[in-house]
Order: sequence, then C-alpha cells, then structure tokens
Amino acid sequence: MTQEQNLRMQSMCDSGKAHVNDLFVLLSKSKMLNILYVLNCNPEPLRFSEVKTRVNSSSTTVARRLSELEAHGLVTRTVFPTVPTTVQYALTSDAVALKPCLESLFEWVLNRADALPAVQEQIA
Repeated sequence: MTQEQNLRMQSMCDSGKAHVNDLFVLLSKSKMLNILYVLNCNPEPLRFSEVKTRVNSSSTTVARRLSELEAHGLVTRTVFPTVPTTVQYALTSDAVALKPCLESLFEWVLNRADALPAVQEQIA
C-alpha cells in the first residue's frame, strides 16, 4: 500500500465516518425506516399497538426496532401507570432533525429508480 493509499484509508476510518456508518447500519434494519416514517407522520405520540399496526410487522420486530431507536436517542418511550400499562413512542428532536436528510435520500433513490433495472441487469 502506498503512503497516499494509507493516508486515505486512515481518513476513511475516522471516528466521525464510523458514526455515519453506524447510523446507516441502524436505518437499514428491517422496518426501521417505516417506524420512523410512521412516527414522523403523527404529531402526537403513538402507542405500541398503533405503531405495530401501521408498520404491519410482528410485535417482536417492532419492539426491537423501537428499543434500538430509543437506545440511539431517536425515540422517546413514555410509560403511563395505567392498567394495563400504556406506553407511547415519539420522535426526539434529533430524529426530527434527521428528516430532511432522509427525505433527500429517498428523493435521490426515487430519481434513480428508472436506472436501477438496467444496473441490475448488468450485475446479473
């Protein structure tokens, strides 16, 4: 490896870029973007059952994804002392701030959608 390649590799492994990669790994998990979308479309917090229904996924998957989003500071979980227990989920300000980036990403993908079949044929 040349010195230039080594420096380039080091810069690519910068911790800031690692955080970006971590975010993409998180967002690429099954139903993750769907959950963010559902929570974003509702001005009020949603109960677990509402999120599950709107995402159309299993309880296990939705529970895992909501837990991961909460651990990453993108979702708040509020438990109310009712019988049965009521739990509501809402986006944090960090998740709301991520919205323009995700919208740009979706737009970029949709703009390229026509080219994707041709690319897939070349790969096959």
